[in-house]
Amino acid sequence: MNKLYLFFFILSMAYFSNAQIIINEIMYNPPESGTDYLEYIEFLNTSNSPVNILDYSIKDAVVMTFPDTTIPAFSYFVICVDSFKLDSVLGIKAMQWQGGALRNTDEVITLLDANANFLDSVHYHSSWSSLASGNGASLELCNTLADNSLQEFWRPSEHNTGIQLNGKIILATPGILNSSNCADYTINVSNFNFTPSNIEIFTGEQIEWKNLGGTHNVNGNKATFPNNPTSFGNGAPSSLNWSYIFRFDVPGIYQYQCDVHGSSGMTGTVTVRMRDINYPNVIIGLVTSTNGTGELDSLNKRCRLEGVVYGVNLRPTGLQFTMIDQFDDGINVFLSTGNLGYTVTEGDLIRVKGSITQFNGLAEIIPDSIIKISSGNTLVAATIVTSLSENTESQLVEMKNMQLVDPNTWTNNPLGFTVKITDGNNNWDMRIDNDVNIHGTTAPVGKFDVKGLGTQFDASSPYLEGYQLMPRYISDIKLITSVVEKEQINVMIIPNPVQDVLKIETRESFHTIQIVDFKGRIVDQFNYKNIIDVNVSSGFYYLKLLGQHNRVLKFIKL
Repeated sequence: MNKLYLFFFILSMAYFSNAQIIINEIMYNPPESGTDYLEYIEFLNTSNSPVNILDYSIKDAVVMTFPDTTIPAFSYFVICVDSFKLDSVLGIKAMQWQGGALRNTDEVITLLDANANFLDSVHYHSSWSSLASGNGASLELCNTLADNSLQEFWRPSEHNTGIQLNGKIILATPGILNSSNCADYTINVSNFNFTPSNIEIFTGEQIEWKNLGGTHNVNGNKATFPNNPTSFGNGAPSSLNWSYIFRFDVPGIYQYQCDVHGSSGMTGTVTVRMRDINYPNVIIGLVTSTNGTGELDSLNKRCRLEGVVYGVNLRPTGLQFTMIDQFDDGINVFLSTGNLGYTVTEGDLIRVKGSITQFNGLAEIIPDSIIKISSGNTLVAATIVTSLSENTESQLVEMKNMQLVDPNTWTNNPLGFTVKITDGNNNWDMRIDNDVNIHGTTAPVGKFDVKGLGTQFDASSPYLEGYQLMPRYISDIKLITSVVEKEQINVMIIPNPVQDVLKIETRESFHTIQIVDFKGRIVDQFNYKNIIDVNVSSGFYYLKLLGQHNRVLKFIKL
């Protein structure tokens, strides 16, 4: 359950008269050298009334007896090993405990009330999450109504604080809503289907089935499917918008069905594989950190990454594309020959096993295997930037109000080409790969906004130069309407960009239409009509309308 739904669940429990203080987040092994000064424990008051915790205490893990303190309804309270360090690094005001610390291996945290009565207890283990074991993340309770003594309801935080320690990003939510989901994967139940109906996961991962409509259930019991390694299921069919989560710890192939519609094909399969210790699961940001010379800290290390595909395949004989994960960190995927059975499609969520390498400063993973998890995933919005640097590498970015320094450098070289773009003060490299549909078009005219993927081509160490912007499609370049065009409100051309037919909407009178390229050459001319066939090659053009008042508008031919 994500935190957006947290308050709705809490509010639905408001009729409880007894206060409920629960352990909600634990940072037990921050990525620090030596003493862990950023250790903390977060509590949540899940009741609809403020709770005074005077003389409440913690047993086992740390030494803490609470002074006269009130936690407001539905609010958080954080205690820590060093309140000054936590405030200076994360900007969080917290109460410092009186003694003790949290072990990095495992620990029991037990909360007692003022009369030493048991309130809540969590026994965490480092095996619960590799990200929480010194790699930057806290452990978050993903469902405040669940039994927080169970491992499946504790997940690594997904909230990027923007703070790095020892090259690792701090992922945590002290004092604010948790960010984690209880499930690694979601299967939608609707329209008499499980979507996706077949999924492959690793041991220890969780799937959440969500009923979006209809009377359905999940039945994977061994009584129905005797070859299943273990039984799972959520009971009788229901028409409610139910949710069911199951953690798969035993490898094998699991079959399941909806009991009402199984005979009609409403079935599914979960393939569970053992985690490969040779490819530890990490986030992209952990393997793309660099030292002072721009060299990767994780060179030649093997790992497993997950992310969404951006752009097209830039290597017809192999693979070359960008993947970006849920924290908006990206990396280039490169394979010189072959495709490992994967066809590059933007929006696919994929899992890549491979080795980290670097080519001319660009961080890459050389894949040993690629598995498509899902398709049609939402892409992140492009980040608007004013310069290119290590921070834009393998990121989707946008530069505003650019223009070509020299249109004659738009050569359409068969191997691809690089042009200089400028904002009027600084110049940057824009790379046009020969595998994108921009290649072979005419140069953009005037000023434009451009989106693309950040890349790098720096042939020697230190790798701190050669940053480039690589647009993915011709639609990534958006021509900017000039001041003159803005005055021409009586003329509109649609669609723009245009595939074949262009429609002119106007109340003005014209006698001639000219299509003009960026060098001012007339490439087509004919008598005026409001619907025209655009028979020119792909690229950027002016449409010139001649009449009592001449009008000039820019358009893109796809």
